[in-house]
Amino acid sequence: MSATKVKPNASHKDRICLALDLNDEAQILAAVDAFKEHVGYFKLNSAFTLFGPDLVQKILARGGKIFLDLKLHDIPNTLSGYGEAMVRLGVHIVTVHISGGSEMLEEFVRSAKQAAGQLKKPRPKLIGITVLTSIGRSVMNAEVGIEGTVEDEVLRKARIAASAGLDGIVCSAGELEFIRPHLPQGFLLVTPGVRPEGSGKDDHQRVYTYADAVKGGSGLLVVGRSVLNAKNPDLAIAEIYSALEAANA
Repeated sequence: MSATKVKPNASHKDRICLALDLNDEAQILAAVDAFKEHVGYFKLNSAFTLFGPDLVQKILARGGKIFLDLKLHDIPNTLSGYGEAMVRLGVHIVTVHISGGSEMLEEFVRSAKQAAGQLKKPRPKLIGITVLTSIGRSVMNAEVGIEGTVEDEVLRKARIAASAGLDGIVCSAGELEFIRPHLPQGFLLVTPGVRPEGSGKDDHQRVYTYADAVKGGSGLLVVGRSVLNAKNPDLAIAEIYSALEAANA
């Protein structure tokens, strides 16, 4: 994978996260080398299961920042252990399911803060999962057993997250304008499932464009296949930059 030729932009960089949904370590590290000047974070899911903390350290050594998308969900005592582990690991963002409840979330926050103080290391941003972008209202109502609209459920969970001390949430770009006025200033809104204009949905249901996400106030756009599978990765990155630039015009 060749290095992208797009001119780096520091103000845009930290608003972009590249999801490394790859199962080959060499390909993952090649992607980090190719895109590290243009994206602020690299998101790990199954790759962390395969290669573990060693992969995290290799990416950190290359100057990349880690979004560890573990979607943690367990009893409070277990999350306490994760809070310390995430600080020790040195990741920058980690996700947790808000549906685990306030006690679990508060213990996660408490543990991470305590570990950061004791170890004199930065605390990662703790970001709550609201409703997966692969889920629409019909599945949420009929299978998950939650009534009402997706927007209402995202806002309900976002308020729980803010009250518990989390730093932000994950939601689709479609909920941003609805929820943003009800949340604290500086609360990080992370939007996966964003695509170039005219792209397919893949396995997401609530899909929006880069421009939709930026207009709605997304603090971090999570992209993956639209960049990694692009025929021209330069053009793919440039399109994201253009959406960010248009918002500042």
